[in-house]
Amino acid sequence: MAKGLAMRHFPLAILAAILFLSTAPDQPKDQPKAEPKIELAHGAGDLSGYYSVKGQDAGKPYSGVATILKRNEVYVVAWSVSGSQFTGIGVRQGNTLSVGWAMPGEKGVVRGVNVYQIGDGKVLRGRWAAMPGSGTIQNEALSFLKE
Repeated sequence: MAKGLAMRHFPLAILAAILFLSTAPDQPKDQPKAEPKIELAHGAGDLSGYYSVKGQDAGKPYSGVATILKRNEVYVVAWSVSGSQFTGIGVRQGNTLSVGWAMPGEKGVVRGVNVYQIGDGKVLRGRWAAMPGSGTIQNEALSFLKE
């Protein structure tokens, strides 16, 4: 009985040893990991400010205004487009700003995401999608107006 029990646990012991050895850290724990250097678009440090908005929704053009405000490590983005106001939270990585948002809709809450590439002069060009919706990707551009 003891031999059978030992034989059943032997494969588990080998698996545990393999996992332990394969997850050993590459560097000592007391050394911080080096953050990858990310190049930013020229003149596009803090994105805070007012922006004009132009885009398309199901092939129909729209326009409006957006404000972007940096709060510590995240951005708060508020849009006023075609009579609708909504707000989202964004994360920047290098020259990309991704913003998740929500707004009330006819059939409940509409949730979406915008992903922008940040260009020179704080011009953000991107794509967005929302659900419930058509499930298609739309285009949008934000052009910096003022701080």
